[in-house]
Amino acid sequence: MFISLEDAFAILNKWQEDSAHIVVTAESPFRQALRGIHERGVRWTMNQCVKVRCVNLKQEIVEFEGPTGNLSLHVRRCRFVYGEAREAPAGMRESAEAETVSSLSIFFPYDEGFLFYELRTPCSIPFRQT
Repeated sequence: MFISLEDAFAILNKWQEDSAHIVVTAESPFRQALRGIHERGVRWTMNQCVKVRCVNLKQEIVEFEGPTGNLSLHVRRCRFVYGEAREAPAGMRESAEAETVSSLSIFFPYDEGFLFYELRTPCSIPFRQT
């Protein structure tokens, strides 16, 4: 469901207070499904295990920290979608409830999408060694 900036920040504050385990996956341009790339431009994807570091409603900024770096988002004019695992479609509900508690998606006006999942257990995304 779509939620307001204030509601999104309330969720992020709760995640910070709870020291919630979060995985973020992001993409630009955001796509619902894979498709060919026909236009020039910068395209990127990322995923990382993070924790909420700072939530600043007045400046409309949220910061996350993770083992491979930090992520800072200025979320003015973004759209927010929130969901709980128990609300997942019937065919996906069991696996969603087993792994996640909730999700918060942040969509920027220019096609970037950041999807945050509150996990039940610590994140297990393998990290690339540099």
